[in-house]
Amino acid sequence: MELRHLRYFVAIGEEQHYGRAARRLRVAQPALSRQIQDLEEELGFTLFDRLPRGVRLSLAGQLFLEDARRILLEISDAAARAGRVASGRSGTLRVGFTENSCWRGVVPESFRRFRELQPDAELQLRPSASVEQIEAIRAGRLDAGFVNFMPTADRDLDQLPVATQRLELAAPKGHRSPKSKSSACGTSQMYRSSGFQGGQARCSTTA
Repeated sequence: MELRHLRYFVAIGEEQHYGRAARRLRVAQPALSRQIQDLEEELGFTLFDRLPRGVRLSLAGQLFLEDARRILLEISDAAARAGRVASGRSGTLRVGFTENSCWRGVVPESFRRFRELQPDAELQLRPSASVEQIEAIRAGRLDAGFVNFMPTADRDLDQLPVATQRLELAAPKGHRSPKSKSSACGTSQMYRSSGFQGGQARCSTTA
């Protein structure tokens, strides 16, 4: 039994007439009649009662028509789902992100846009540190990740700068800190003026 047998049978069952079914399917009527005979021989029972004008579904044919329609619909749906996966419009995308990157900006906006444009796809979000994300991407546990830093030369991974993070230092009003344009210089001097020794602040973004 092939799919065409089911399609031919459904068309005849709905039209109750070989000629109309043949025109609908755009096949020759003798060929259509022969295919239904082959199907009945394979099943071991008749699907139609032959009338002087047209045909009528037998009791077994009525039940088989319901199942044939369901099978054809399921096959059509399965093909559509597979096509969406093949074209990237469905499936699962696993994306990592650092906690602070999801508050606002390009990261949460990209998640929202992805769900809007790809409603059939599953988006799995996994918060983790940058180093853990890079290891997970290399191991195949993540498809991509929003990281705060990345080695400048990594032959295994592609990288795309998507945002620049602004980092500010808060201190008590009137604190003795120089009005320096250089954040690194100003921060280190503030540490020294506060009696802090041996500290260093560093902010890294995706290169």
